[in-house]
Amino acid sequence: MIDRRKLLLSAAATAGLRQLPARAETNAPSTDWLPPKWRELGFPSRRWVKIVFVHTGERFNNIYYENGEYIGQQVKSFSWTCRDFRRKEWEWIHPMLMDLLFVLHWKYNRDEIKILSGYRSPETNANIEGAALHSQHTLAKALDIHLADVDNTKVAQDFKAFIYGGVGMYPLKHFTHLDCGPLRSWVG
Repeated sequence: MIDRRKLLLSAAATAGLRQLPARAETNAPSTDWLPPKWRELGFPSRRWVKIVFVHTGERFNNIYYENGEYIGQQVKSFSWTCRDFRRKEWEWIHPMLMDLLFVLHWKYNRDEIKILSGYRSPETNANIEGAALHSQHTLAKALDIHLADVDNTKVAQDFKAFIYGGVGMYPLKHFTHLDCGPLRSWVG
């Protein structure tokens, strides 16, 4: 049985990050920022995510981490699902975001999580009303999510307690923004 507090505190633990497949740009996720104690806490040896990307209706439902390693093909498939659908472009989504979704499944007993936005090209981002100029979405380090029948403000408040990154609450638009950028929070 996993200790609830330990799981929440180690949600972003990414010990054992396996080298993801090579690509033209070398911006594969890094785990250098993790405090050593988080690596020592451990995290379930098998992690899965089940999402639907609302703009395309595409789903991802698979194990993405097993035996101390991220499964490169599954991270790639998840990243493609959360792509910039307007331009049909994708980038590697930071696996920590998948870990956060894993925690959401567990904490809120959700079968499927809706993703409203993942990676956005700089061109797409520039055309979205209210998008930050240097959005973490353009770095593939952000997700906008919605949990049906869950107060998304509560989701944001819970994550602010243990995430190192950005958490945006959008109560009128019914979504929560989570990212791996600098520590900050806001209401939009």
